[in-house]
Amino acid sequence: MDESTTPVVLLAFANDRDAYLDMIVRERKAIAKALQEYDDRRYIKVVKEENTAVADIFDLCTHYANRIAIFHYGGHASGTQLQLEAAGQAQMANAVGLAQLLGQERSLQLVFLNGCATQPQVETLFACGVKAVIATAVPINDQIATELAEQFYQALGRGATIQRAFQSAKAFVATRYGTAREINEFRAIGSVAPKDASAATLVPWGLYVNPSAKGEDALNWTLPRAAEHQVIIRAAPAPANAGASVNNKLIQILFDAVARHSPEVGVLWEAAKRTKRQDLRMVRQQIIDSFPAPVGEQLRKLFASNTIDVQRLRQLVLTYETVAELFCFAVLSQLWNAKHENPALSLTPDQLASIDRFVALVPDDQRTFDYVALTRVVAAVFREHTIAPFIDEFIGFGDAQDRETFDRACRFMEEMRAELAAGPIAAEEITSFCVQAEEQLGTVLSYLAFLVRYRLATIKKIDIIKSRHKPPEYRHNQVMLDRVTAGIMDSEEVHLAFTDSESVILLKNVDDVGNYLSLSPFVIDENAFTGDQNSKLFFYSHRDQGNGYCFRFVDNADDGLVVTDEQYPQIKQQFEEFVQAVRAV
Repeated sequence: MDESTTPVVLLAFANDRDAYLDMIVRERKAIAKALQEYDDRRYIKVVKEENTAVADIFDLCTHYANRIAIFHYGGHASGTQLQLEAAGQAQMANAVGLAQLLGQERSLQLVFLNGCATQPQVETLFACGVKAVIATAVPINDQIATELAEQFYQALGRGATIQRAFQSAKAFVATRYGTAREINEFRAIGSVAPKDASAATLVPWGLYVNPSAKGEDALNWTLPRAAEHQVIIRAAPAPANAGASVNNKLIQILFDAVARHSPEVGVLWEAAKRTKRQDLRMVRQQIIDSFPAPVGEQLRKLFASNTIDVQRLRQLVLTYETVAELFCFAVLSQLWNAKHENPALSLTPDQLASIDRFVALVPDDQRTFDYVALTRVVAAVFREHTIAPFIDEFIGFGDAQDRETFDRACRFMEEMRAELAAGPIAAEEITSFCVQAEEQLGTVLSYLAFLVRYRLATIKKIDIIKSRHKPPEYRHNQVMLDRVTAGIMDSEEVHLAFTDSESVILLKNVDDVGNYLSLSPFVIDENAFTGDQNSKLFFYSHRDQGNGYCFRFVDNADDGLVVTDEQYPQIKQQFEEFVQAVRAV
């Protein structure tokens, strides 16, 4: 039995070879996608069974005992049975036995039976203590069933109550398919669907509520908006010396972590250890300069102020976002390379759904999109296909062992991103939140301190140098995106190998440019296209309302860039090629 108490949404689907339901796969994916953000944040756990047998349901109910909040079934059904699958053959599940099993789930709020004529099962479920049921009065249309489920869970995922989500879903179906026939919401078992099947409605779903007080409570149930053990501590007293310790603790944490990966910082660390003295200004500068420029610039801004206010809280979160995005973009870029080298490499439907969600982000979702969770998805792909990561330290990143502190720190920062996205922070919480965020950011950056081993560069243009009887050389017009405090400037370097022009690349060794990872189209430098000096770096943010891709300026999140067929079309084409490559089977 799982000892956690995180609510579970159990999705059970079954099909029939002889009476195949074309929309079942779409329904499963759509529900999972609608609930993915809650699952990513560990507010809930979504469990999906694609070819469900009776034993599967019993095993899962045992494993997640008293945690199941919603049980959803999609497939063939009748008033007395659900049709499941066992070894590819139809297997009938008796409604009475299933009701007895589900009735034991103390946390269960809703049973959604998205099959034909399931309304006769409602009374049995109520007799066993189930609070609320969505069921059907007569045989239902496969496509409409899927669309109603999609709308219901999308509304639930936006914070609606069960009752409001059902009302939204029925309004959608009525709008799409006409209002001549209505869909009713039933409050008690006495209010039943038409007895004459010929008088059945076009969309005959009903929300049936157990007449008990607990049944009425289920109508107002919503998905949880906090993790099982939320990391943010609210109303915590601020440390007495909070103002004096701003940045110092973070700098010390990073000093220790970065020294293990950076020779320059390592020299300072050894000197400080030997003399028991350290020049904090020099340490701070070396830490900033060690990280790739996008991260270093955020640290520079963070270290530039000792004021505790909401702006500092935003900068702490933005620093976390920047390193999480950069790491995620790097592994996505290598995933594209892996698919290019091995077109037969395939991703699971859930892995594809995670990447599809990233590519199709809208502004509201981007503000709380979990880039670390997507990075873990790609880590699983690498492990399953034995792909050696470009970032050597990425090996084993998806494993949960020995990473509890890092996971907790990421959860905190994700919760704080959601807090800031939701609206103003209470004034009395700002000092405590800043202190907590500084500690958790230190944990994240110390775990990812290995990034200082790698160098980021913009390659603007590459010229071939070739003399008779001599091997070619390649002159790179480039900008090294490091050493932020020294400033960014163009330079020319001649190498025996070439990289990608008009691209931002990651290098293990600046002297070995043949071993590089291009981060296009996720990270772009506008100056590589315009020919302007220095660098103007952008990270992919979200999809445009039209057919473009929106980027945010790394140095100022309020400054954006839209890539379209007219503006930097090569980047838009790369995005589309990435999506096609990843989806290809």
